[in-house]
Amino acid sequence: MAMEMRARESVNMSEDLSGAIAPYATALHDAFLHSHCSSCFSKLLSQSPCVTSCTTCCSVQYCCSECLSSDSVVHSSSGECCFFVEHLRRASRNYVTEGTSDLRAALRLLYVLEMHGLVSSDQINRYSRIGGLSASGIEEALEEGDEIAERILEGSLLMSSARKARAQTYVSFLDGLKVERMALWAVITNSVEVQLDEGLAMGIAVYGPGFSWFNHSCFPNASYRFVLAPKNEDRISDKSKSRAVPASKGVAADVWHSWHYEEADPTNARCKYGPRVVVRCTKPINKGDEVCIAYIDLLQTKEARHSDLWLKYKFICSCNRCIASPEPYVDLILNRDARDLNKPEDAIAAPIVEDLDDDLQQAISEYSLGDDAKACCDMIESMLSENLMRVPHKGELTGRKQILHPLHRVCFTAYMALASAYRFRAISLKTGSLHGENSDDLFRMAKAAAAYSLVLAGAMNDLFLSECSFMMPLSHFLIGAGQSLFFLVESTKGETGQYLSEARFTFHSCPESSAKHDSLKYSEFRSTCEGFGKQMLSLSFHCWPFLVQGLPCLEKVKNPIDFSWLGTTIHQSLLPEEDYANLSAQDPTSFTKEQKECILSLAICCVTYCKYLTSICYGPQHYLAVHAKDILEGSISICK
Repeated sequence: MAMEMRARESVNMSEDLSGAIAPYATALHDAFLHSHCSSCFSKLLSQSPCVTSCTTCCSVQYCCSECLSSDSVVHSSSGECCFFVEHLRRASRNYVTEGTSDLRAALRLLYVLEMHGLVSSDQINRYSRIGGLSASGIEEALEEGDEIAERILEGSLLMSSARKARAQTYVSFLDGLKVERMALWAVITNSVEVQLDEGLAMGIAVYGPGFSWFNHSCFPNASYRFVLAPKNEDRISDKSKSRAVPASKGVAADVWHSWHYEEADPTNARCKYGPRVVVRCTKPINKGDEVCIAYIDLLQTKEARHSDLWLKYKFICSCNRCIASPEPYVDLILNRDARDLNKPEDAIAAPIVEDLDDDLQQAISEYSLGDDAKACCDMIESMLSENLMRVPHKGELTGRKQILHPLHRVCFTAYMALASAYRFRAISLKTGSLHGENSDDLFRMAKAAAAYSLVLAGAMNDLFLSECSFMMPLSHFLIGAGQSLFFLVESTKGETGQYLSEARFTFHSCPESSAKHDSLKYSEFRSTCEGFGKQMLSLSFHCWPFLVQGLPCLEKVKNPIDFSWLGTTIHQSLLPEEDYANLSAQDPTSFTKEQKECILSLAICCVTYCKYLTSICYGPQHYLAVHAKDILEGSISICK
């Protein structure tokens, strides 16, 4: 029987549901072992006299003596040190290439659970749970015999060898490798990637029932963020009572023992300085409602989401999004091609965009492997030009040759790839590292990057307005658009500051985002987001025709913010029809002073919108909110 977490009380959005939860076990990814502290995950200061390392294996480093003393026992007693010294060389090349963080986290997890009596022989023999962590699905994973099965089998052998080599004895079962397999599978299915700065995944962490019992939903109502543990404090300083409690029926008593053990003392079975996780609600939640987070990328088809979940977690999602009939707007708009947008669900033809998707993935793969950004842009833009629908004229027949519309999932992927590739080309030209292209192309590359970044943010905003689960990807796309627009103006000759001062005067109608968001009513949140959307739309009318000049595929897009012209959007147009007529009459063809001021205003609006959403979703101290704040403060300093 699966566990679940339900709200202890009713909460508004933008409220923390938990205190800072310390992990059972952590492990840096191999690439960060020599640049970050293996205890607290903080970045090591170069040539700092405080930095020290394990004198036996020399494979893990610590930022200070306190971190060394807090982690050294687990490092050596778990078998991790022995693994580095004696057993890493026995691992297959594929195992080492993929990294050893999951195996090392499993060694640490198993040691901690054993030391606190949280390994139940009954649960191990039934392949159900270990230390309260779900291990269901391991039998299916082993039977399927794929790469995960191979990793579990080889990893458990390496773990067993490393554990036997240590001085301490350990729990033994009839099947000598079962406990290692269970621990490794528990890490694979329960660990989360730790992101503390700029979204960089530095390692993994496994948390106890207070976090691991939150289930997945494709329309989640909560998110989570990571924070560094405070130093020079008693174990864990944040002992806030969780506002979410476990619920289930038919669960064995020893499973509940893990929860009660953790609740009784927040310092139990935890890393002293490992990165903490905080759960935060992103929607209003009523008392007794289940609280869910997202395990995977939500910007996928139902089939792709189910495939991802089964591949890693061995379950099929039955959340409200997955079982809805008719399908939610976000799935309708992401999956249906342009010819089927207005048809009833039972009249949809078989999808025919798979070939386009394959071509797109091939272009992205070749770009990733060879860094040929120009070839990537040419291939993807050719595909979009041939298949992306244009705005239909009055009286035009609906039988269109083009099968893609601007909000289709293939277009989202294309926008992301093109924004990245053009940004890479522009930066390479600016730094002089890209040869074979004239330096005069810098402005053209920057303009294309800004255009694709903006349409990506606008398209995601359309999905977000129908389902706020897309709040975080929208935040990332907004800051990407803002940075690209800033870079575009900076790539021209002249001082940016003279335009920024004017831009800020045109920005007065944007909603204020600096207020404290400890609690927020949904109606207020919705109104603020619509205000940002209207401001972005108004500004985009002045500069969109200029941004898409020379980009035939984007010239087909009427506006990057409002997609009501598709005829399927569930949102009404953001501006009255007469405002559309007045704004659309402007068709600037050169990069004038007014254009620069408008683009800078739009950049500020995008970054401010990002800061607002990130502060709500994750809190004002999240790295993305801090980054957005730094960009905005930087723009102010330029004006002075």
